Amino acid sequence: MWIVLSALSAPASAWRFVTEDFPPFTYPATDSTVAAQANSAGLPAAGPLAQIVRSVCTRLQRQCSIALHPWRRALALAEEGKADGIFTVIRSPARDRAFHVTRMLVTSRYSVFARQSSAFVYHQPRDLTGKTIGVYGPSGTSFVLSERLQQVPGVSIQLVADNRRLLRMLDAGRFGEHGLAVVNQDVAWHLIDAEQLDSVREVGELQPVSYGIGLSRERVSAEEFADFAAALDALIDDGTVPTILRQHRLEAAF
Repeated sequence: MWIVLSALSAPASAWRFVTEDFPPFTYPATDSTVAAQANSAGLPAAGPLAQIVRSVCTRLQRQCSIALHPWRRALALAEEGKADGIFTVIRSPARDRAFHVTRMLVTSRYSVFARQSSAFVYHQPRDLTGKTIGVYGPSGTSFVLSERLQQVPGVSIQLVADNRRLLRMLDAGRFGEHGLAVVNQDVAWHLIDAEQLDSVREVGELQPVSYGIGLSRERVSAEEFADFAAALDALIDDGTVPTILRQHRLEAAF
């Protein structure tokens, strides 16, 4: 009986989440309290998605750390079962195989960007025939772009390691005078302002996109995920999550 009671009263194990520098959704933390909770293997993470994850963990009375890595590293850690959770994630066959994915939390758009000197306007995928397009990847953005271009001939896709570098390359004409970039709209406008990329403009919307949180199928049981999802639902219903998204001027997906 004592063994059973001890097991029931034992605190839940800590969860380790990983994410990337993906402003305005996630970005490096500067607050010392948040920084102290970060895993030493990565930078401390802040932003609205990190706030939501911490709020869920608080409700579950579970210790959680959130470390920021380059996306490829974060994804590898989560897919290999070396992290318990990852965000932001889109719904795709690959993500669903590796993770329990929560309901979508925030909606944005993938948009096409060009240099100010270009007269190009995007309306439909075939407009991209013969174009050189830079995209952050491998990522959800590059996955969606590849899906949209399956029937479009002559497109050259160049994967770039991060969105800051991608937009700087577009601004500098590295994809050619008429080269393009496909970027999350919220991320692009945040970085255009922060980096003062005055030679870059939006030329059309590729498609909407929504993001959620993924929990590792290797490390997190179906029952634990159900508890996480229920706590998340409760925080949506009581206004906590909507308030966080409004504070960051993001559009809720629910």
